[in-house]
Amino acid sequence: MSKYWLYNIIPNGFEYNLLSKVIEKYYGNWIHIDRVEQKYSFNIIISNKCSEFRLIKPNTVEVCVDKASMENIRRSIEIGRALLRQHVVWTNNTYSLFGEGFELEDYSIHPAYDIFIWRNGVETWILDSKNIVYGSNPLIQKRFGGEHLVYSGFRKVAKLIIPDSGFGFKAEQLSNEVNSNHLIDFIETNKAITTYYTVISRKFLESLGEPDHVLISFSGGKDSLVTLDLAIKHYGREMVTAVYVDTGVDFKETIEYVNELSSKLGVNIEYVYVPVREYLSIYGYPTKTNRWCTLFKTNGFKKVLMKYKEKYRKILVLVGDRDSESLKRSRKPPVRKKQGYLEATPIKQWSTIHVQLYIWLNNLPENPLYRYGFYRLGCNICPALTSLERYIMITRLGFRENELNPR
Repeated sequence: MSKYWLYNIIPNGFEYNLLSKVIEKYYGNWIHIDRVEQKYSFNIIISNKCSEFRLIKPNTVEVCVDKASMENIRRSIEIGRALLRQHVVWTNNTYSLFGEGFELEDYSIHPAYDIFIWRNGVETWILDSKNIVYGSNPLIQKRFGGEHLVYSGFRKVAKLIIPDSGFGFKAEQLSNEVNSNHLIDFIETNKAITTYYTVISRKFLESLGEPDHVLISFSGGKDSLVTLDLAIKHYGREMVTAVYVDTGVDFKETIEYVNELSSKLGVNIEYVYVPVREYLSIYGYPTKTNRWCTLFKTNGFKKVLMKYKEKYRKILVLVGDRDSESLKRSRKPPVRKKQGYLEATPIKQWSTIHVQLYIWLNNLPENPLYRYGFYRLGCNICPALTSLERYIMITRLGFRENELNPR
């Protein structure tokens, strides 16, 4: 059986050797070069014979490179990977992640952007609080500098600015012409592409061989939830253990959610406590340049890992990292050999909207914090909390301002 690759580069008008040098320099050979498309890989056709970037199939994109420099090729590969996960059009009164339709107004593709849906009566309270008109179930594109574009149909109807620091956010109405995006139609329209992404993730897991046991780094967030469910469906419940590290400063909603999830999914969850709360008086609040808490959490997970390594020879660790979360994560290979185990990221290529679709299609229980509008979940003293998330903590969760990380 030939080796499986999550990413497959196909030259069209470019020398194989030049692309090989680009892959070796920028990707460490975790991206493959082939002459043909692979059905269960993400294919990126590098071409000097095209005029525009385009999505050909749900898993295949063609990118144009006019100047054959290594940096231009690398940049085109990254835009191609972004286009695969960010392509969206408005068609038949809903959003489609593949196919033809109306292009969204001022919509652009960038490796650092992400897209997701805010549901009526759920996350949309955020827009209601600023008297923003949005139709129903708007699409949000998260950009640089805290900029969030709000789409209703193909129109850009509002813009939010959510700073990394402080409290609250700014909102500006850009258009009052709105459309209704019915959630049931949206889910049904994108059922096929969500299933395709799921199959690709399963093929990726299959390529990793047969581990003796699988550990999931489980934070209580949406990405690790999808990763956990994929593992359960692929390996079976008996083969899978989720590991939850409690820092003492986790949201109580997350702790309650994790406690309930074990019985709902029928999976074993290992709990480990690390004394981040107790060390606040010694180290002070974590900052973006000094996240000492991360080392505590990592060591907590390793403690459980060591216990399982004594019982099983081949351990596979799955994490829910995704490229659209950060530049640092996008540069990591999908499979990493560690000391005595393998670590892999089966949803690396997914955007938040793919994660949402998987959760809704599979009726998975969500962490209730997402209903308030959290983008990512962690500790309640995390320096990465946005101004909106800090605003939610005060206005919705009952935190006092002096309880938050002052940074």
